[in-house]
Amino acid sequence: MADENKELPKIRTLKTDIEDFARGHKTSPLDMAARAYAEKDWTEKIRPAFSRNTLVFAVIAVVFIIGAGYFVFRFFQKPPEIVTEKQLPISKLFPVEDERMLVVREINPGALKLALLEELKKSRGTDTIIYFPAEIETRLGESKILRAEDFIKFLNFKPPAAFLENLLPEFNALVVYETGGGNLGIVFKIKKIEEAIASLLLWEPTMWLDFKPFLKKEDIDNISKFSFQDDIIKNNDARVLKNSPPASGEKIILGYVIFNKQYLVISTSRETLSTILERLITLPPR
Repeated sequence: MADENKELPKIRTLKTDIEDFARGHKTSPLDMAARAYAEKDWTEKIRPAFSRNTLVFAVIAVVFIIGAGYFVFRFFQKPPEIVTEKQLPISKLFPVEDERMLVVREINPGALKLALLEELKKSRGTDTIIYFPAEIETRLGESKILRAEDFIKFLNFKPPAAFLENLLPEFNALVVYETGGGNLGIVFKIKKIEEAIASLLLWEPTMWLDFKPFLKKEDIDNISKFSFQDDIIKNNDARVLKNSPPASGEKIILGYVIFNKQYLVISTSRETLSTILERLITLPPR
């Protein structure tokens, strides 16, 4: 019976250790728990979902995919068609007796001058006008319409830059047959009459040199006796290169006139200027 009242030995647990520690420090387990809770570092370190290297590789992969897609798109895309400007043919400005197409090779521009000189040697009826539209055969074998600036370049004319800048592409190259034979006549379209007159006055001292192949030898030999002077042709103001004083009668070897403030006519003969003006007056170009 005495054994039944004997006290059982006390079992040591974590709870009893805490209680003993609390009594030794004169505190309670609840206070210890509160302090531990307050002192705990609740900042949680978040590990990034991707490392730096992973992010770099991802960017490179995206760029590669975009570049590959663009390459495939460009490779299978239909190349754009090259649309060339359609060149309209240059029509004659007034009725003529005949029309002859000239084809000039770009690698041989001097052929244009030779073709015109050959035509001037022919004999035709008085006041007969032949119109010469021309095409350029390029180095690539293509053909394009000969424009005013091309015509001047192929004939090796050297007018002032202001003259070229004032030209429109349309022009007519003509051979006009008078009593004394054929003469060259050119009709240019201009932008502004004031600028045309100013540039022509600048060109006058050397104009005869450009037209030298179309002048007669005796006139070239006596060129110092010629000078540009004012004239009236078909009631239009003109400038003509004539001998002064005339040794054996007045002679005009070159001249120009502006009709209707739009058309510049240059010729190696006063008669040719008169013939062209007469047709322009009778049936003005539209």
